[in-house]
Amino acid sequence: MKGFTKALQRTPHNLTSRIGMSKKSTDPEFNDYERKFAAIEQACEKMLKDSTVFRDSVSNLLSSGSSFSASLATLFSPMGAEYNLASKHPQAEVTVKNISVYQGIMEEMRETLLPELELIDSRIVQPCKELNDITKKIRKTITKREHKLIDYDRHNNSLNKLREKKEKSLSDEKNLFKVEQDYEIASGEYEHYNNLLKTELPHFLGMATRFIDPMFHSFYYMQLNVFYIIQEKLQSFADGKYDLSRKDIESIYLEQRGDTAEQIEEMAIVKRITSTAKMLHAHRSASGTPTRAGSIASRTTSGSYLDRKDSYSSSAPKKEVFSPPSRTVAAPPPYTSTNSSASIGTKKAPPPPPPLKPKPSFNRAVYATAIFDFEAQAEGDLSFRAGDRIEIIEKTENPDEWWTGKLNGATGVFPGTYTQVDA
Repeated sequence: MKGFTKALQRTPHNLTSRIGMSKKSTDPEFNDYERKFAAIEQACEKMLKDSTVFRDSVSNLLSSGSSFSASLATLFSPMGAEYNLASKHPQAEVTVKNISVYQGIMEEMRETLLPELELIDSRIVQPCKELNDITKKIRKTITKREHKLIDYDRHNNSLNKLREKKEKSLSDEKNLFKVEQDYEIASGEYEHYNNLLKTELPHFLGMATRFIDPMFHSFYYMQLNVFYIIQEKLQSFADGKYDLSRKDIESIYLEQRGDTAEQIEEMAIVKRITSTAKMLHAHRSASGTPTRAGSIASRTTSGSYLDRKDSYSSSAPKKEVFSPPSRTVAAPPPYTSTNSSASIGTKKAPPPPPPLKPKPSFNRAVYATAIFDFEAQAEGDLSFRAGDRIEIIEKTENPDEWWTGKLNGATGVFPGTYTQVDA
């Protein structure tokens, strides 16, 4: 709270000093030291970041190389009753015979470089962290000095305004005494931090230079050692086995691959010939199970009266519908001059009773709740997320088969095992 109050008090002076309405003090000697310190601070942060990234990258490289060699060993190992893979695959004979050697070299290289990475961490990364912490503390002191400079300038400006005022009132005299006290306090605090930094910053800059230069050289030679060990191990494995004179790696890969990619694309197991909906329709047609179209047609013919329209009933064959007998009205008697005859003659026949309302349908919709996510794999599939309620249009007794359902206006098939029928 105290810092927030001081920040509010310094805000007017910061605004006026930026637009040139207030005087701002400067110290060229301190400014020169502060620029040199900023360069050291930036170099320290960069070295800490680079050394950490290098250590982690080499560690990930060794872990990935070890996993890669293990995967290759598993890929080229015999399966079941296979034997003599080198004669079956002459183009990969060198790799098949030496894959175990490659795996051993990668594990050995990982164990060899592990102490080097630990040395980088202890000799480079940790000292950089300590130096970075020191620079952060010095930066806080510089920030403190800047705040004291602002207090010194604003009190100095207020004091000069009161002193330059020709006619001073009693209130001005009281304020002058208070401003002079505030100026003395602010001047003392500013001088303390300013002199402290001008005295100790040169010593720190000299020590930081003597510290960073040898650490940079050590890091450089540690990197060379890591690269040399990796190159030596891989070169010892490749000598006499592979032709390393060619540099066009991509062309070598394409030559050795040949038409393998085209052969794989032509295999039936890597592509879906028909969609799931068509496969399900063919399976149900072969097994005699009523298809989705048949079930919908049967439901249409056995639907309730609410699904029928007048236009449809006029074109379709008419069915006998129960209706109450109509009331027969006799013709009116001849006109007579009597009031009773006139009243009888003018009496209208009552309207026929309204038709009976169709009985509501009792076909209750069946729903299923999705317990897993399912993404459509082909045209005709129904996608859903766990928790969605799917209206089942057609299902079988076996949940391992594909069912037909409707969700959000879309209709399609889905695996029954991914859902649970609501009770």
